[in-house]
Amino acid sequence: MAKDTLLEIVQDILSEADGDEVNSISDTIESDQVARVVRNEFKLIVDEFDIKMHVTLIQLDATGAATPCEMTRPEGFHSIQSIYYDKRALAGDDPLFQKVSFRDPDSFLEMTMQRNESDTNVETMALDNSTFNINIRNDEAPTYWTILEGYDEIIFDSYDSSLETNLQASKTLVKGTQRPTLALTDAAVPDLPQNLMQLLKNRARAFFFDVYMDGAPPAVRRRENHSEVRSQRKKYVTTKLQQQRLGPDYGRK
Repeated sequence: MAKDTLLEIVQDILSEADGDEVNSISDTIESDQVARVVRNEFKLIVDEFDIKMHVTLIQLDATGAATPCEMTRPEGFHSIQSIYYDKRALAGDDPLFQKVSFRDPDSFLEMTMQRNESDTNVETMALDNSTFNINIRNDEAPTYWTILEGYDEIIFDSYDSSLETNLQASKTLVKGTQRPTLALTDAAVPDLPQNLMQLLKNRARAFFFDVYMDGAPPAVRRRENHSEVRSQRKKYVTTKLQQQRLGPDYGRK
């Protein structure tokens, strides 16, 4: 079953509110308000039902020479399952992506603290969001990575200074799950399971009537309540991925 676009949802809500007919969500102030209400309710549903729908491949974001072994994950990327890095020995060699192993923060920090700062292949790196320094190697591609709970910075144990001043985005390949977003465009389709689409529509309808139309009529409120009950009954459908996740989940809520 095809899902409604954002424009179609806005048109339906405006029709029930005796609003102007529109051909785009940007046609009137009212249609823009409805579209933003739908997007806000979409975000709330995504968080409430902990939806992580899409297993995908991405690249990490590089930082800079001051933090050569630190990278960040893109917005909304969760449940990292695996990280690969291009470990080619020479710049002209073919790409050689190999897995970088995960270590929990405690064992990772213990490992780096055992390195000697005086060694020529060891240097210190200050972590973002911290005054703490770790000892990283500068003569080889990364072997291990870790991440601190609640942060987006991914920390690696080494980089090859003969090839790069810091770990490069183009040399990363990460498998994980991406949280869905909803763009404010006519053709945008809310990326929700079918059982939550009606909940989105009814919540948005009720909120719009409450805020902009002096209260939701009983019929609108009944539909919203029915959707709430039905979606909670089927909540396991959207949380199954969380139960089956294969890697560490350090997603922002």
